[in-house]
Amino acid sequence: MVSCQVFKLMKVLVISFLLLASTPQIEEITFEVSSLKQSELPDDFPWQILNEGFAVLKLRIRNGSSGIWTFDPGEVEVFESGGKTINRAAPTEITPQLMKFYRGGQLGIYGEAYSGGRPTREEWERVPTVEPGARAGTVSVNVAQRLRAILEHYQLKQVEVAPGETLEGFLYLKSKKTGSKLSGSFLRFENQVSIEIP
Repeated sequence: MVSCQVFKLMKVLVISFLLLASTPQIEEITFEVSSLKQSELPDDFPWQILNEGFAVLKLRIRNGSSGIWTFDPGEVEVFESGGKTINRAAPTEITPQLMKFYRGGQLGIYGEAYSGGRPTREEWERVPTVEPGARAGTVSVNVAQRLRAILEHYQLKQVEVAPGETLEGFLYLKSKKTGSKLSGSFLRFENQVSIEIP
């Protein structure tokens, strides 16, 4: 007759085996990465980021396993083709570099996109900038917070990805190389999977 303690031990081993069996393997996760150029950024995104020493990587991840998989952006590393590390940039580092584009007398993130002059009030209200007609050099108090919120909205965060689901978002890099200029660089995840940037 099997003792109660042996039975409990067998039960724990069976549960542990099932949990391990259902843990997604990195081979079951598919990755796609691209370095974005200005025309590929979302309409509400501050494209000047590409002119201020930062690059934007778009990462698309699909969980092809039968179990929940946790994505941790802290496990992502990016390297130049020669192996040199490309450091990541946080929204808090990027925002101060973009503030000069959000002063009165300028066109905010729309820049030269509006050949007919200053955007309409509705267009101004859709982006973080100063009020229409603001004096030159004026910066709205809420500009930095709203700009940082946009960067954080698109930034990849730690999240659980359900089976069959796809995760998509941005990683910001400290690099003057943008778009196709980052071609040949590569991204490494969990020190296991390497993906070349096309």
